[in-house]
Amino acid sequence: MRKKVLISICIIALMCISCNEFSTATPQASSTILNSKKNGFYIFTANKLQTGDLDIIDSVWIEKVWHNKVIKGEKRKVALSSNNQIVLKLKKTCKEFKKSEYLLEWKIEEKHFGNLGSGNDVFMKRYPKNIKIDTLHFLLHKVNDKSTIDIGSFVNESKLVIK
Repeated sequence: MRKKVLISICIIALMCISCNEFSTATPQASSTILNSKKNGFYIFTANKLQTGDLDIIDSVWIEKVWHNKVIKGEKRKVALSSNNQIVLKLKKTCKEFKKSEYLLEWKIEEKHFGNLGSGNDVFMKRYPKNIKIDTLHFLLHKVNDKSTIDIGSFVNESKLVIK
């Protein structure tokens, strides 16, 4: 009887350990600027230059493209060397815009880089490291009536330095 109980406990423990999965999809995006800095992926913040017709953007930053990886049985976040990414975090308290209501009827795009993908509760777009970014301009594209709404412009923080 004791053997059966011990074997059952071992099986349950192994199942719990193996079910503790995490995403290894590429790329991942940090959920906040602080997390990006903490993990060593942060490059710079894009500061608000002007608010558009719909103020839904909380923060925008540039970070290294990274993904989760298992190394020697341990979960690690690993930077990929080929690209950087624009990361856009939406405000949680915006009453005019609810992602759940518009999921299939809108997309966010940046004027120069195109559509942004979504993951980790943020939007992100990969781009080659050798491209220098000065200004980002975001639009909300409504698929159902093919209209666009300006949601703001952001500028590389280093461009705001007054000499």
